[in-house]
Amino acid sequence: MPPPIGHGGQLWFRPLEFVTSLNELGPLVRFRPGLRPCYLVTDPELMQRMLVTGTRDFVKGRLTDAAGPQIGVSLVMDMQFPGLTPAAAHRRHRRAIQPAFHPYRLARQLEFTVRATEERLATWRPGHPLRLERELLTLANRIAAHAFCGEPVDEVAAALSAVEAHLNTGLYWRTVAPQWTQRVPVPGTGGFVRARARLRAAIGEALRARRRSPGRDDGDVLSALVRCRYPEGLGIDDAQIVRETFFYLVAGAHGVGDVLPWVFYELAAHPDVEHQLHQELTAVLAGRRVGADDLPKLAYTRRVVLEALRRYPPVWLLGRRTLDEVEFGGIRMPAGTDLAWSAYALHHHPQHHHDPHRFDPDRWLPERSRTLAPCAYLPFGAGPRKCIGERMAMHQMLTVVATIAARWRLRALPGTPVRPSARIFLRPQAMTMVAEPRLSRPATAPRQ
Repeated sequence: MPPPIGHGGQLWFRPLEFVTSLNELGPLVRFRPGLRPCYLVTDPELMQRMLVTGTRDFVKGRLTDAAGPQIGVSLVMDMQFPGLTPAAAHRRHRRAIQPAFHPYRLARQLEFTVRATEERLATWRPGHPLRLERELLTLANRIAAHAFCGEPVDEVAAALSAVEAHLNTGLYWRTVAPQWTQRVPVPGTGGFVRARARLRAAIGEALRARRRSPGRDDGDVLSALVRCRYPEGLGIDDAQIVRETFFYLVAGAHGVGDVLPWVFYELAAHPDVEHQLHQELTAVLAGRRVGADDLPKLAYTRRVVLEALRRYPPVWLLGRRTLDEVEFGGIRMPAGTDLAWSAYALHHHPQHHHDPHRFDPDRWLPERSRTLAPCAYLPFGAGPRKCIGERMAMHQMLTVVATIAARWRLRALPGTPVRPSARIFLRPQAMTMVAEPRLSRPATAPRQ
């Protein structure tokens, strides 16, 4: 390709094929999104060094450069505190907000997740086609709004939907396009700016409600953030809380919204897997609504979700940048060298995942998964920057899968193949499915 374009065209038009093709070229592959070269890391050992053991040598890269001005600096970015290195600043900030994600808060969120899912299912009709990716993203936005901002959820969920309508494609363009194109207006920029202002306003209103009632705690993240403190006792200012919550909302909806459509798509394509999952739900729930105590018992359901995360990781491409000159993968890299890593490419590397394009939940049986190299499976990242909401996302996904699959079986329409769309998030394109009821009566409440 002409030098100014580099591999940007392939990252835009065939991104998944492009990154997986680099697996064949070695552990560290040089490519060019534009004039500046970048290295894709395809080897789990190098990933382990970059994400876990040698994190002080790296900071966030092009995605942060693109996202920071759009959504604001938050935990996912490189926080800055006077006198601290980026790694130390991140550690300080993460420790301050960690209590907002304490596991005990998850049980308080589960009841709403079940209720919101049941409300969505009440609109389904047997034999009627569903755009499943739209159904589950709408549900995901309500679940995320409640998990992060508490009640009421309607305005936060609606504002989040408006942001998502513009962010995914526009932000990806600013990430992979050559630098000389960055001043070209991205279609939908005005709509995104308005949607961003609306979501920030909705978060701000929820935050003011917490400030007016300091003892209120609905189990949501925002209720905890207002009480989080840095080691010296300082709280997090309101502007930063809004930025944090904005990012959590945008990122948090993509487990239920982007992964679970693939779960039901693969269940429909693999009747044996679907049968085992239904058997487990019948045995564990016995016609009840799923409760917090049931989730650890849903071992096979968890393996199905883990396998969907392997095949279709929603955060499929991320970047790093060398902080100083460093030797990495046998190459002496100057400060400011861009690197990238793709969970999708790692998850489909045949040296680390046998028959990688096969949907096989049993690859996550303990005796099989323990042989996997560290950092060969990274749906939530690894090391000190691992997704702080991993446990929350898994709880939500298991709860929604159990609630839907206990009541409905979904079937793909013949002749309607579904392809993944890789932008900032990996999500399915139009996924039309037909729902068939499994239960003739509503589930009862969980045992107390």
